[in-house]
Amino acid sequence: MRVLTEAHPLAGRLDTVAVPSFEVVYREHVMTVARWVARLGGPLLDVEDVTHDVFVKVQRELPKFRAEAQLTTWLFSLTANTVRTRRRTETFRRFFRASADDGLEVADDCRLAPEVLEQRDAERELYRVLDRLSERDRQVLVLFELEGRSGREVAELLQVKEEAVFVLRHRAKARFAKLMAEVRS
Repeated sequence: MRVLTEAHPLAGRLDTVAVPSFEVVYREHVMTVARWVARLGGPLLDVEDVTHDVFVKVQRELPKFRAEAQLTTWLFSLTANTVRTRRRTETFRRFFRASADDGLEVADDCRLAPEVLEQRDAERELYRVLDRLSERDRQVLVLFELEGRSGREVAELLQVKEEAVFVLRHRAKARFAKLMAEVRS
């Protein structure tokens, strides 16, 4: 970690704030960020590419990090914003892209085991429903249900009160169940 010096823009406003180096942040958090990207983004995003984008932003913004929140909260916020932007871009691209690759995907699917195909279909169905939810509902469900985070951790990452996060979870699960029923019918 490094301690802010007098030349640092935050040095006058804060006493000594320990700001970890980019290398430390990357080494300690790259797997967590990649997992968040995969779960928030779904199967259509390139996890490695989006994770790289997140850490480009981390490298650029880390000197401005004020430590008003925990580093993981700040990282989650950067990750969620990057994933949201990328999902919008990809949705736009898929909408206007010709479906010339569809035949290739079917040919590749024929070589896979039935269990793998079932799992892939279930994952696609899950993310089709998650894509229809609001970003907040999506984040709450991913953090609780897929990440297995506690209410305190989810509240911290989403920067809401712990009591509120359980209400958000209940409402998100209800909306998810309703949309899942629509997709399956």
